[in-house]
Amino acid sequence: MSPKKYYFDEPLVRVSLSRVRFPKICPVCGAPSTTTTRYTIETGRKQYLLRSWDPYYAPNVRRRQGIITPNLNVLQINVCEKHYYSDEGEYRYKSLCLVTDGLAIAFMVFGLMFIGDAISRSRAIPFWAMIFIYFFILSMIASAIAFRPNKLLRSVRIIGFDPGMQYVLLAFENPSYREVFLKENPMNSELVSWVLKA
Repeated sequence: MSPKKYYFDEPLVRVSLSRVRFPKICPVCGAPSTTTTRYTIETGRKQYLLRSWDPYYAPNVRRRQGIITPNLNVLQINVCEKHYYSDEGEYRYKSLCLVTDGLAIAFMVFGLMFIGDAISRSRAIPFWAMIFIYFFILSMIASAIAFRPNKLLRSVRIIGFDPGMQYVLLAFENPSYREVFLKENPMNSELVSWVLKA
């Protein structure tokens, strides 16, 4: 299969992972940065919802089972206080959403069965069956909010890597931040408007 050429509406930035430096302004709002946040890139292995489920997370488990440390790259992004991002507590919220979604689906199935029964017998639809349907809809909305990327992750998106994991393709939502980023990394970055993909 021959590789295809993919074009991008906005140019991406191809930058060396080992030498990348982010400007000292916030990528979301453009304000001067006051702190840094970590954007961890893990490649080549299974992703877990909770860190406690991940055998790579506990060093003593890695040593005991002889597990090799995964290929990790950490990007230090300068941000303002308003857009500082930390994933502490996020996993608990996502886990709660998954449990609630499971219950909501079960309740919805029962609700639909009772609604179908009521329609087939020409009876009024039970009020509590409609509550189950509304509970399911609210649960899906809460999950969509929980699992969507935050403002920082929408402002700096990782599009892909080269085969050797030496370079990363970044998409910036703010064009002026992209220009400042290119000036900050003059020898290690370049604009890319297309890529070849197998």
